[in-house]
Amino acid sequence: MVHEKETHGHNDIFTDIQAKIGCMYISDLPYHKRTVWHEIKRLNLTDYDTKQLEDFSRYVFGVPYAVIAEARKRKDVMMYE
Repeated sequence: MVHEKETHGHNDIFTDIQAKIGCMYISDLPYHKRTVWHEIKRLNLTDYDTKQLEDFSRYVFGVPYAVIAEARKRKDVMMYE
């Protein structure tokens, strides 16, 4: 997957998460799902384009963004560290 940085005023979730978890390459993100998930729970996802969230969710977790969004709504999931 070739990832291009968004240029229309929005943040880039790929590079933001990469920096937060200390991955050298974006291609390493799928190998760090648990760590990525902990960061996703802390982020304000409205800072990112919906298409980018969809791309990120499918690339890292292999699921549609709707699955991630639904999981973030669950108190039991959000409280679990």
